[in-house]
Amino acid sequence: MADQQNIMVSVSMITYNHEKFIAEAIEGVVMQKTNFPFELVIGEDCSTDSTRAICIEYQKKYPDTIKLRLPDTNQGMMLNWINNINSGQGKYTALCDGDDYWSDPYKLQKQVDFMEANPDFAMCSHKVHTLMCGVLDENIEIEKDVLTTEDLIQKDWALLTASIFFRKDAHKTPDWYYTVKNGDYALQLIVSLSGKIKFLPEYMAVYRQHLGGMSSTLKPLNQTAWMVYLLHEFNKYTNKTYKKSIIERIKRMYKLQIYYAKGYSLRKAAAVLSLYQKLIFINPFLIESRRK
Repeated sequence: MADQQNIMVSVSMITYNHEKFIAEAIEGVVMQKTNFPFELVIGEDCSTDSTRAICIEYQKKYPDTIKLRLPDTNQGMMLNWINNINSGQGKYTALCDGDDYWSDPYKLQKQVDFMEANPDFAMCSHKVHTLMCGVLDENIEIEKDVLTTEDLIQKDWALLTASIFFRKDAHKTPDWYYTVKNGDYALQLIVSLSGKIKFLPEYMAVYRQHLGGMSSTLKPLNQTAWMVYLLHEFNKYTNKTYKKSIIERIKRMYKLQIYYAKGYSLRKAAAVLSLYQKLIFINPFLIESRRK
């Protein structure tokens, strides 16, 4: 392993049952061409397939670059996510989940160059392709190249994980952060409190949509409840600084999800969401437990 004190970037990669994808994710990192040392920290969370064996083989192939975290028992996504980021030694942290991959060999160099020249920025992102059913698609267009916390709340999207690059000292871990499901969005909100966000116009990574991904493991009703829970916790964390924008975001979420629920004749889901909508200032988990 390279001298830990000289590492500029720690790439944090968590993985679980990604045997079909993990090799491509790792290759996208080790191919990076930089004028600084970086490390790849892989948190393999006791997969039931061959993911761990693949990670071990890659660590043997790139012992100076890859650092493995191999817990004896499954930690769960958020604990693995936070512990993995905190295990990095770099000044900066870059993210790439085990089912996504980077497509530009100069991605890290470009992001470091920008961040080193602009100390008032806490995070740097870029365009990401979406891969679904073997087809690459362009992702949502972002009209601004400098974003703030307010922008992350006001828009009905989040920056994609494989694009995220941030100053490690901006990564805080309040208690509520361990309890959310949308860890990537929570991280973006927390880090954005330390500085501006730069959005680069180049496509440098690929987000893979598949049935085993996090977004497919929660039912739509629970997806909504978990996101609203996160926003309520962030509202308290920031002493209600962004309350107006947070409430408007929650209203839009409920309205959209009720529309979809009714469209698919999901009467029970529509009824529950309508109840949540009327009690918009209350954390949905205080109304009914949906932590599943």
